[in-house]
Amino acid sequence: MSDTQRLNSLGNAGRVMGHQADLARRRRREAQQQLDQQRQRLADLEGYFNEYTNNLSFAAEGRNRAFALQNYRQFMARIEETIEHQRKVVSDLEKTLDQRAGEARDANVRNESVDRLSQRYRDSIRRKADYAEQQVMDQHGAANAGRGGMQ
Repeated sequence: MSDTQRLNSLGNAGRVMGHQADLARRRRREAQQQLDQQRQRLADLEGYFNEYTNNLSFAAEGRNRAFALQNYRQFMARIEETIEHQRKVVSDLEKTLDQRAGEARDANVRNESVDRLSQRYRDSIRRKADYAEQQVMDQHGAANAGRGGMQ
C-alpha cells in the first residue's frame, strides 16, 4: 500500500471517528437536556406536594370535612406516586447520561488516536522525503566537488 493510499485510509478513518465523536457528543447533550427537564418536573411536583401539605387546614374546614379530607388524601397519594415515578425517571436518565458521557469520551479518545496516528504518519512521510532530498543534494554536491577537484 502506497503512502498516499495509507494517508487516504487514515483520513477516511479520521472522518468516521470524527463523525462518531460528534454523534456521541450530541447524544450526550440530548440526554443532559432530557435530564434537566425531568429534574425540573420533579422539583415542580415536590413543590406542589409541599404546598398542598402545608395547606391541609383548607381540607378540614367546612361542612363536608370528611369528604374533603378523603379527596385531599387521595390527591396527595396520587402526587406521591407521581413523585416516586418521576424520581425513577430522573434516576434512569442519570444512568443514561453517564452512559452517553462514557460513549462520548470513548469516541473522542478514538478520534484523537486516529488524528495522532495520521499526524505521525504524515511526519514520517515528510522525514522520508526530507532524507531523500538530502541524499540527492549530497550526491549532487559530491559530484560537483569531484568535478571541481579534477579541473
